[in-house]
Amino acid sequence: MAPEPRRPPRLSPGDTLAVVAPSSPVLERSRGTRGALRLEELGFQVRLAPHVGTDRGYLAGSDRDRAADLLWALEDPSVDAVICLRGGYGAMRTLLALVEMAGPSGLDRLATRPPKAFIGFSDITVLHAFLQKCGWVSFYGPVVTSMGRASDYTMASFRAALMEGRPYTVGPSPDDPYTEAMVEGVAEGPLAGGCLALLASLVGTPWQPDLSGRVVFFEDVDCEPYEVDRYLTQLLAAGALEGCAGIVVGEHASCQPRSGGNSLGLEQVFTDLLVPLGVPVLYNLPLGHGAHLATLPLGVPVRMDAAKACLEVLDAPVA
Repeated sequence: MAPEPRRPPRLSPGDTLAVVAPSSPVLERSRGTRGALRLEELGFQVRLAPHVGTDRGYLAGSDRDRAADLLWALEDPSVDAVICLRGGYGAMRTLLALVEMAGPSGLDRLATRPPKAFIGFSDITVLHAFLQKCGWVSFYGPVVTSMGRASDYTMASFRAALMEGRPYTVGPSPDDPYTEAMVEGVAEGPLAGGCLALLASLVGTPWQPDLSGRVVFFEDVDCEPYEVDRYLTQLLAAGALEGCAGIVVGEHASCQPRSGGNSLGLEQVFTDLLVPLGVPVLYNLPLGHGAHLATLPLGVPVRMDAAKACLEVLDAPVA
């Protein structure tokens, strides 16, 4: 049995949050400024990593610079937590550069040092998978660019997960409270998951998450049903979902059919591919790119009751 992941300290006003950009840059600087101001309103000191603000096409600077910023933020004792500027693309390249720069001994050092809260979603799924291998609890939650316009739901979940140090419940979207128990039942286990496209991309890498015995969530954005179908089919063909305890299907923002011709609907895809697994499946919680985003502690025990339409975080995710 794998050891229980180590929880980072609870965040408090006055703590220093380092902003890193391991994926894509921000084209409109005001988006990052708004998010930083929102974090300061919570009482945090916001500190930009040295290379935040640089860009190289669709990447936030060179791979080595992004990796150096990430390593600095994770290791510097004056930094209390790390939050990503945005997702996009590039985190896998950052991770490859990090491995090259730090070497096995450097990565082992991360696995033994005290954990700190690491927060982000979308492309940041890759870095969560890496930190899970290091034995850290990390947080699938808002990035800086999404904090500027974060809803009350998003902010309440962020505070509950990171600042209040208590169990909490992730409920339906206040705008669209519809959920569906695609397969009824109750599932318990450590939480795992992320953006579906990135979970599929991790298959066959050293950071492919072990989903056995876990409650798995996934979400995605701006893709058609056939693409969601492709990612799920890849996970199924690789055996990645075998033995999972239950599945939470998050909101799939802007994932309607756009091309001409026939298409399956998303719910048809989920019915075809997930229902035969025979585990509880809950559909349509706000776990991703929509107007509301719950903060989810990866590696912490949760309970999903598909009929009750909620995900309960059973333990305090921070120490």
